[in-house]
Amino acid sequence: MDDQVRILEELFNSVLDGDEELARSAADASLRAGLSPLDTIDRGLTPAIREVGERFGRMELFLPEMVMSAKAMEAAVHVLEPHLAGGAATVKARVVIGTVKGDIHDIGKNIAIALFKVNGFAVVDLGRDVPAAAFVDEALKHRAQIIGISGLLTTSLPMMREVVKILRDDGLRDRFKVVIGGGPTSQEFADRIGADGYAETAYDGVLLCERLIALPA
Repeated sequence: MDDQVRILEELFNSVLDGDEELARSAADASLRAGLSPLDTIDRGLTPAIREVGERFGRMELFLPEMVMSAKAMEAAVHVLEPHLAGGAATVKARVVIGTVKGDIHDIGKNIAIALFKVNGFAVVDLGRDVPAAAFVDEALKHRAQIIGISGLLTTSLPMMREVVKILRDDGLRDRFKVVIGGGPTSQEFADRIGADGYAETAYDGVLLCERLIALPA
């Protein structure tokens, strides 16, 4: 078997198995074998994490396994990132994402961030317990195209509504795509508050944002 193919298979399996050590070593081996970081991401990491997302959707694996896979993918990306060429030219869009004020749950958000990064998005992680106004301020500061709002508690819902309200009140609504996700959210709620979309899973969020940025302004 060709060395590059073998390394890509190792990288794929490391993410599928949630093996951080193997992910780091396979990513390092890909660089030594002459694979470009983007090629490694496109042919090794991206197919793997998509497979993880699809298996999660089919309930063939569960949240702990998905978290391990996301961490393995992050470990590989950390090795590859310093060697990525092109910078902004390779970025699909810039996303600011956080968990709303009053909510400290961030596992789903962190998985989403990992998936966004490996699929070519630049991500600014606002963390958790983020005030509504901070989403807007940081989106402006970082010139983002997308605002991602996460929350696991029912008390998160008014906070999500508040972000959209601030955008409208400040005349900024058309400048950003707003996507929401988390346990108590739904497409119906997204429609009700005027968000651009809802993602049931982190991988759905990536696909949603890819569709949104492809739409004409």
